[in-house]
Amino acid sequence: MPIAAFGAIHLDTIAHADRRILRETSTPAALAVRPGGVATNVARALARLDCRIALAGRLGREAEADGLLAQLAAEGVETGAIRRGELPSGRYLALHDPDGALAAAVVDARITETLEPGALLPLTEAQEAAGCWFLDANLPKPLLVELAETAGERMLAADAVSRAKAARLGPILPRLDLLFCNRAEAVALLGRGEEDGEQLEEDSAEAASALVEAGVKAVVMTRGAAPVLLATGSGIDEISLTTCDGAAAPPPRIVDVTGAGDALIAGTLAGLEHGLPLAQAVAAGMRAAALTLECAGAVADALDWPAIAPTK
Repeated sequence: MPIAAFGAIHLDTIAHADRRILRETSTPAALAVRPGGVATNVARALARLDCRIALAGRLGREAEADGLLAQLAAEGVETGAIRRGELPSGRYLALHDPDGALAAAVVDARITETLEPGALLPLTEAQEAAGCWFLDANLPKPLLVELAETAGERMLAADAVSRAKAARLGPILPRLDLLFCNRAEAVALLGRGEEDGEQLEEDSAEAASALVEAGVKAVVMTRGAAPVLLATGSGIDEISLTTCDGAAAPPPRIVDVTGAGDALIAGTLAGLEHGLPLAQAVAAGMRAAALTLECAGAVADALDWPAIAPTK
């Protein structure tokens, strides 16, 4: 059954410097231009994980956007729901230090930020057939509400994207079957005051539980290098990185943090699509994220379903 993803479609420029990046001076670096945007990264990863995936969003009319569409189609992403607009395509520029850490980043997402209700409708045949829809919070709040209503009885998953954008998901929390976020995004989404917010950010389990109390059926919360929290109405589990046979895995050697969270989402959704229980699906997502951390770019060349699927 297909999966449908709705959200940002960017042209990413990723710079990997050969020394620490400093302000007010140039730094030697290797630059690469790749597809980007949360929904796009998730869609590309899902295509590698043997899932049929339809991507919806808006691109500009530049020649580069034509090339991006062709690349997505060649990678197995269904592009029939991607609209074209007059604004420039979304762009993301990231500067990485030699250890892979993100030193700075900027984004021009006007083409996505200005999408209005109805902009991604009518649905394509693949979107109609999809049993799971994924939304990213790069989309404006009114559009997120419209899509949540249009989803009907489908499984609905979403990513909070950033602290600044997380609150856009507030109106649809009771409709979400699966929410991906980090601690800071959870606090922003809950709309707590400064003192309560600081306490919740320190107590990740309490923040995850509060989101479940707000109506989300399951929350996958990342905490940096710590185990991921999976919160449901049944309680909270910590899920650590394991190998495919269930043994504890060594921490990944970080080359580039770009797309790791998106790979976690894709691996989890692919696990569910392949029939895994939620906790096992999240573990598969963590293996996908680890592969992504160990390579340059948002989608690892080594990513495929056998690489992250449990063997027992």
